[in-house]
Amino acid sequence: MLSLATAQCHVTILRHAQFRRELLFPSLYLSARSLSSKVSSLTRKGEIGDKKQHIVVALGGNALLKRGEKLNVQNQRKNIAEGIYSLSSVLKENKITFVHGNGPQVGLLALQGAAYQRETGTEAMELDVLDAETEGMIGYLLEQEINHALGEDAKRRGVVTLLSQIIVDPHDKAFQNPTKFIGPVYSKEEALQLGKHVKPDGDYYRQVVPSPMPIRLIDEQLTAVKLLTDNDTIVICAGGGGIPVILEEETGGTRIKGIEAVIDKDRAACMIGKTLGADGLMILTDVPSVAINLGKPDQKWIKSASPEKLLTLANNFPDGSMGPKVSSAIDFVHNGGWSMIGSLKEASKMLQREAGTLVTNEYGENHLEFY
Repeated sequence: MLSLATAQCHVTILRHAQFRRELLFPSLYLSARSLSSKVSSLTRKGEIGDKKQHIVVALGGNALLKRGEKLNVQNQRKNIAEGIYSLSSVLKENKITFVHGNGPQVGLLALQGAAYQRETGTEAMELDVLDAETEGMIGYLLEQEINHALGEDAKRRGVVTLLSQIIVDPHDKAFQNPTKFIGPVYSKEEALQLGKHVKPDGDYYRQVVPSPMPIRLIDEQLTAVKLLTDNDTIVICAGGGGIPVILEEETGGTRIKGIEAVIDKDRAACMIGKTLGADGLMILTDVPSVAINLGKPDQKWIKSASPEKLLTLANNFPDGSMGPKVSSAIDFVHNGGWSMIGSLKEASKMLQREAGTLVTNEYGENHLEFY
């Protein structure tokens, strides 16, 4: 493709040709005009000189597996394929860093481990190890569908999954109050028989585990993510919120080790986005937008709002579901970007401001608009 610098140089030379030479060489004069038009067209289309937006896309575990569906590979592959198809224009036109949830998937692995422990007496795998397993599994499925959707563009840019170790505070208050949903849904009777911490999630019950705040991605992996993103590679990282690790106090913080927890993927996405200086944060789930008075006669869907206005509505957004999404969106916007929360199926419409909830400072601190 013609470079902008070369094109502009030729245009300048040809435009300043003397009138006499224009008469002598009319074809050369016409070339100058067509070349100038080509440069202008390329710049408008974003093919030359038009910086892509960097967007962190957070995919909810429930967007990858619909509520009530059997937790098998076939269902997840189908949902991921549909989701990536909805995201195809977003992927093609922007720099993308993917973060995904793993609640249903890590919960199933935990149940399988518990069943194996009961049968054999073998100690079950810790949650941080299960987090790592789900990063590989879901990343693998995402990579396949992204490659298929983008074709030659995926080959040129590259698509990669990065196991992500994220440092948390071992004294985080979340370890005393588990709130993060994992695993499949249960009736109240089934949940009480689990012998685990459970809480209501809509009309059902699910297991809950500690969900500490992410502090930072370890330096070695942050270096890799920056390098890849700067070169327009599509990076899948911090899957399931990342693998929670702590700095070992007995080694003076020179070694890290895993800890039993699941980091909220929206908070991890926000942290990754702020660290990388991303322009936007898209939190994609299985609901059309953020609502107040959800499930009540006076329920309203929010089209756009300022961070300050959303904070006044915080009692509408419970921990373990919409709460971390809204707080992550607010946190990201306070750092200077924009955020959107909505349905994976409407991702392209969200960027056109035709769907989802936009969190922005654009309209002032008292802004609140409903659909």
